[in-house]
Amino acid sequence: MSALAVSTVVAGGLLLAAAPAQAAPAATQSGVQAVAAAGSVTVNIQELRQQVAKLRQQAATLRHVGLYREADKVDARANAIEAQIKRYLDCERSVHC
Repeated sequence: MSALAVSTVVAGGLLLAAAPAQAAPAATQSGVQAVAAAGSVTVNIQELRQQVAKLRQQAATLRHVGLYREADKVDARANAIEAQIKRYLDCERSVHC
């Protein structure tokens, strides 16, 4: 993963845990973790999916009480996280990230 991509991820507000290559767990086929840059950056995909579910529930609650604009903002954050998850998994499956 290039330095620009890592900077973009960090600027996107996603939680990344930097770890030495020997301490990083291997990526699993189920997509629970994505490992990039030779193991130097590890992302917990399952945790990100839980964040998305929580945000979707929050958006539904906001819509239920009539706060549509706020719900749309929360949905936009959930969509951004889902897009990032897709990029992580695509990167995990590809040599070129």
